Amino acid sequence: MKKYRAGIDIGSTTVKLVVLDDADEILYGEYRRHQAHTQETLSTLLEEAKKSVGECELQVCITGSGAINLGKALDISFVQEVVAVATALKKCAPQTDVAIELGGEDAKIIYFTGGLEERMNGICAGGTGSFIDQMASLLQTDAAGLNREAEQYKQIYPIAARCGVFAKTDIQPLINEGATKADLAASIFQAVVNQTISGLACGKPIRGCVAFLGGPLHFLPELKKAFVRTLGLTAETTVDPDHSHLFAAMGAAMESTEKDTVPIDTLIERLKNGVSISFEMPRLPALFESHAEYEQFCCRHARASVARGELSAYRGNCYLGIDAGSTTTKMALIGENGELLYSYYTNNNGNPIEAAKKGIHELQTLMPGNAKIVRACSTGYGEALLQAAFSLDDGEVETIAHCTAASFFDPKVDCVLDIGGQDMKAIWLNDGVITNIMLNEACSSGCGSFLENFASNLNIDVKDIAKRAFSSVSPAHLGSRCTVFMNSTIINEQRDGKNPDDIMAGLCRSIIENVFTKVVRVANTKELGEKVVVQGGTFRNRAVLRAIEEYLDMNVTLAPFPGEMGALGAALAAKKHIKEEGYANGESSSFIGFEAVKKFEYTTQSGVRCEHCGNHCLRNVLTFPDGGRWVTGNRCENGLILDETAAVLEDTKENSKENAVLDVFAMREKMLFKAYDYKEVSKHKDITIGIPRVLEFFDSMPFWTTFFKALGYNVKLSHKSNRKMYEKGLKYVASDTICFPAKLVHGHIEDLASQNVDRIFMPYVMHMPPEGTDKLSPYVCSVVMGYPMVVRNSQNPEKQYGVKFDTPIFHWFSKKDRRHQIIEYAVNELSVSKSEAEEAYRQAADARNGFKGELIRLSNMAIDNAKKNNTFAVVLAGRPYHTDPFVSKNISKMLAKKGIAVIPVDGLDKLNEQVLSNTRAEITNNFHTRMLSAAMIAAKTPELEYVQIVSFGCGHDAILSDEIIRIMNESGHKPPLILKVDESDATGALGIRIQSFIKSVQIRRGIKDEEFIKKHMYEELKEPSPAKFYRKDKKIRTILVPNISVEVSKILEGILEKENFKVKRIPIGSTEQIKLGKKYVHNDICFPAQMVIGELIGELKRGGYNQDEVAVGMVKFQCDCRMSHYAGLLRKGLDSAGFSNVPILTTDVNDTKRNHPGVFLLGVSAVLEAVWSFMMLDMLTDVCRKTRPYEINKGETDRVYQQCVDNLAKAIKSGIGSARKAFEQGMKDMAAIPYDRSHLKPKVFITGELLVTYHSGSNFNIERYMEENGMETIFPRITDQLRKDFLASMAEIKDYNANIFPYPFAVDWLFDHVQKSLEKTAVLHPLYKKALRPRDMYQGVKNIIPETLSCGEGWLMAAEIVHYAKEGVKSFIILQPFGCLPNHICGRGVIKRIKEDYPNVTILPLDLDPDTSYANVENRMQMMIMNS
Repeated sequence: MKKYRAGIDIGSTTVKLVVLDDADEILYGEYRRHQAHTQETLSTLLEEAKKSVGECELQVCITGSGAINLGKALDISFVQEVVAVATALKKCAPQTDVAIELGGEDAKIIYFTGGLEERMNGICAGGTGSFIDQMASLLQTDAAGLNREAEQYKQIYPIAARCGVFAKTDIQPLINEGATKADLAASIFQAVVNQTISGLACGKPIRGCVAFLGGPLHFLPELKKAFVRTLGLTAETTVDPDHSHLFAAMGAAMESTEKDTVPIDTLIERLKNGVSISFEMPRLPALFESHAEYEQFCCRHARASVARGELSAYRGNCYLGIDAGSTTTKMALIGENGELLYSYYTNNNGNPIEAAKKGIHELQTLMPGNAKIVRACSTGYGEALLQAAFSLDDGEVETIAHCTAASFFDPKVDCVLDIGGQDMKAIWLNDGVITNIMLNEACSSGCGSFLENFASNLNIDVKDIAKRAFSSVSPAHLGSRCTVFMNSTIINEQRDGKNPDDIMAGLCRSIIENVFTKVVRVANTKELGEKVVVQGGTFRNRAVLRAIEEYLDMNVTLAPFPGEMGALGAALAAKKHIKEEGYANGESSSFIGFEAVKKFEYTTQSGVRCEHCGNHCLRNVLTFPDGGRWVTGNRCENGLILDETAAVLEDTKENSKENAVLDVFAMREKMLFKAYDYKEVSKHKDITIGIPRVLEFFDSMPFWTTFFKALGYNVKLSHKSNRKMYEKGLKYVASDTICFPAKLVHGHIEDLASQNVDRIFMPYVMHMPPEGTDKLSPYVCSVVMGYPMVVRNSQNPEKQYGVKFDTPIFHWFSKKDRRHQIIEYAVNELSVSKSEAEEAYRQAADARNGFKGELIRLSNMAIDNAKKNNTFAVVLAGRPYHTDPFVSKNISKMLAKKGIAVIPVDGLDKLNEQVLSNTRAEITNNFHTRMLSAAMIAAKTPELEYVQIVSFGCGHDAILSDEIIRIMNESGHKPPLILKVDESDATGALGIRIQSFIKSVQIRRGIKDEEFIKKHMYEELKEPSPAKFYRKDKKIRTILVPNISVEVSKILEGILEKENFKVKRIPIGSTEQIKLGKKYVHNDICFPAQMVIGELIGELKRGGYNQDEVAVGMVKFQCDCRMSHYAGLLRKGLDSAGFSNVPILTTDVNDTKRNHPGVFLLGVSAVLEAVWSFMMLDMLTDVCRKTRPYEINKGETDRVYQQCVDNLAKAIKSGIGSARKAFEQGMKDMAAIPYDRSHLKPKVFITGELLVTYHSGSNFNIERYMEENGMETIFPRITDQLRKDFLASMAEIKDYNANIFPYPFAVDWLFDHVQKSLEKTAVLHPLYKKALRPRDMYQGVKNIIPETLSCGEGWLMAAEIVHYAKEGVKSFIILQPFGCLPNHICGRGVIKRIKEDYPNVTILPLDLDPDTSYANVENRMQMMIMNS
């Protein structure tokens, strides 16, 4: 029988099969979508291959993200994708330096020069093949159609590809505004390119010959061209191999061996019979327990319906509302009593004008002669477009329209939940007045299009989704997942026997879970109110309606016309306006009428360049029949001007609303960068210092420019931020999830280099003098403090541009420190005398004080004007760098155009005098202090409202936003507006939010009812933690202790019991606790907080504790990490979960929130016991990890080790002496375990954030996974994690004169003493090796990372990696919570630099969160294992 080599590639969306002859020529090769039916698809391909090549045996190997378990079940060898691709490239394209491969859910960059290295997408699948499919679906085409369209493009629009659905937020307004499909298609491809480069390259340049692999790059030439264009490749450096979509399968075939030979018929038969693959998935109940329950549900919602009016019999005036939504267009015609006479609902297919035309034409055919449209109003994304096209009388903000409709049908409504195609809204009302609005900002995986996409993939008609979901007996457990990564979860469920009905039922539940973890963020359903109305097109699906009632455990009211409520609200607004204002056009509506709509045609002119500002936008201009024009593609209002004369007139318009009010926020930027008076105090130097307009400089620029000029230096600033600058710096971004202001830095550095400056100045500002009343906020955001290091490691201006990069280190614990350290820097580095530096400092301080004083003066003027005119001003809060209009999207201008004065937080007088002791959030950072203090001032000042700008991915602001909402709602009864911004230029959604906010404020301020006014008067903020832990509670309350690891918690339990606390160690958390954590700690907060809070609340719910006899423990310190806020987050979670009487006991000696007055969880004796016992645990664990992979008797190591830990935990209760005896016996017991280390396994060092590194429930039990796959694991010592902070404090005292009590020296001595003492015992074990002290370890990275950069794991992580790399370890894994701020700096920010020194090591960063795709993580870990 003939024998060939074969390779199978099971991807997330496709199956590939290749059969090769002896010369590696392809005899059969096929690529096919599997629609989640992988086994059936592979069986079909094998049958086709058999027809092509005949009866044969196959020497077969399998690869791909979905291949590991199928390979095991088929008894076929698995090869990791990267190895397979490398093998194929070595054979077919050996000149390749870098390969870029895009798959369905996976995107990879593989570097071949300087050692094999793979970068793969982690937690987000934006920018992959599935993303392209979804975008094509939005444009009513397929991927091939997208490619054809892109061939004709004229301009590129900026589109964010970070999320598979949310890019629609960028695209939809462009569609609604008439952008061409060609331009949108090309823009989608460019978004994929940007996402791949910024998200995967992470600062490592893509150079040399680049190969393009994978289905999307093979079948979409225009996508490949976008990569070539962006990377500046030539024909010589572009590697475009034949069969590039089959390369992984080809490589798998080449990697196959004789032992993998099997007859092709045997494989086909196995697959036809069905291969059983076991997946441990939670079992979920059906949506209804019985048919009777289903009938009761249907009857209840049928009773709530409202009868329609009869259009054919209607006589009189009518009011038309049109809702041009994100994916659909809706119309409603109402009569004089508000009765619905006609409704229309259709997909807009990317063209809202045509969709509206069809609806209006249909209405014309049904309209009786005696009925007349007297006013028409539009709402939704396309509000302004339709108003302009059809001369509609009014436009209404969509949130107001939805509320108007809901209140009309149910005046007692407390909350409206609206889920549309890609939008989610939660709107709270009090007496008919909007009190709060929440909208989805970062993810759309809870929207209708999410459901439609998967229904389409499963060949289910949208109308049948509910029917199919209700038919499910065992719904799939899908969780709340990114819409693209959901594919792999669905595949796993289908392999486990789930049918399409089960999948649809699971998806309906997922939508609701996403709503309440990503948008509404309400853990206690009472916060929604008693009357909840649900509406939006998604609720036309009754299965989603059932899912929300199930999730909330309460009945909700389904709006009578759920899909058309926005249009109804617009029609009601038209009716209200005619009553208040009369006809818009004399005696009739301005609407152009049925006949004009019937003949309505418009032209689109693409690529019209704007010359009115530096952006030079290429615009689309729509011209309507009446000569009116509509402009899109412009990034600022100047783009609306279509001729120079109009531009001149616009510039001289003095009485516009914008010029009539003070936009102090915009003025702040001008004041920051203007020249301040100075007098040179030192000889002029022919040296130019460049300062980038980034990060902290938006707070201190007047100081630095004046300081350097006074010292005789020339100063140049980088140019204003723009998109070209941003995109130029993308290749240096080390972490794809870091905030936009940080990503911008690299473009500014490159801009300064292009200006030929001699030096670039960017200091490490590690601490700032506290501004608030508590004086406990010297810390600085990790990104702000550490980004100079990222620039040096990733971009290296000195090497790249030959420009000196000045990065002095500053620790300003006080104003005195700031003065001393800056003067010392000037004397040592700038060739000036001390007296010259002192005088320059005085002038610079005057400039900064003048800047601050003018801000306050202008802001007071704006407040006074608002008071005088009986109106309001807005405090536009944010971090100083949100002043950059490119970052803030000119939000202040949007407000000013509406006639509203805008004030920055540091423009408020008496900002530093606010008492913040009753906030839940800890006051650790000056920027936080300002925003919280500004909220306190706005809450009590009648003339002020509050808007906060948040950068996507800013972990601290996620916590601050919740607290600002609390302050403004509970104290001021004035809901704030939170606006999340990122690199996307689309401002349509921002505009809707701002308009909604302004309208709701105007309505609230217009109410004159005395009772309402009394209810909304200012109140003092209440005590955040009324439940206290007092000394007497030590005898009464049992403290529940969450886990870092099982072993750590055992030891901690012993220490605390020694200190006379009653303690209970709770079980280590897993899936159920994570789910609870997500419910009670919202989606933007880091994973460790969700895990530990989920553990604690889970135990309280499970254990049936008396709230008067229980407390919860929590680790907490004052620091730059979000951990400092964990107690506040826990308090909020406990209150929401119904445990408001349970107090919190923390490790924080300051106890700023008065959780445990006079009680300290860890006193001096407990600290001593902790140092000794945790050092012992480190040593026992070290020998355990060296023994277990080589043990003779499986399971013996774990049994003995756990017994040793139990004995140690018990012994510490009797004191350190008893613990030492237990430790010595433990080492002897561990040494007695028989093992065989004659054949050593490759080692992997696993490090990262403390909790996810040690907590097996948070990291997929990575330690055991690596051991089971043939690796020996090394972890950081827990005591080293504690020691590095003391070492940093020692350096701050010695080198920066920090005014800190010198206890760190004593603690470090203690650690040294304990380590030396215990190692005398530990070395009795033959495998124990004396550990390097952290201070000695630091020497290996002193040229990479400053010793006092202590955010997160600080320098320790890098130092450990370098230490073990020197010892021959080749594999390293960095575990971090998704979006962890310190990880951006100390983790991903050092990888490139370490790789330069140790090119043969593999460093795999893994981001973890509640929804991390295990399939994705496993695939990446397998790559590392195979490379080792």
